Amino acid sequence: MHYVICGKKSVFGNQVAHDRMYINKRTAKKIKPNLQTMHLNLKGVRKKVKVCTGCMRTMRKHAGERSDIA
Repeated sequence: MHYVICGKKSVFGNQVAHDRMYINKRTAKKIKPNLQTMHLNLKGVRKKVKVCTGCMRTMRKHAGERSDIA
């Protein structure tokens, strides 16, 4: 499932265990986007929406320019 506003989704990578000079094991690791809840005015209705922190920062930056999202 991907995030609605910017399309971010979980990605998979490897967690690498190091033992001095040697790489011992690699285990699968799921990296999730940093989602926070935020109250937004969507078409005149105040809703509680999960927003990634990057989008949250952008919305706060442009808050003076437009008061309503979509």
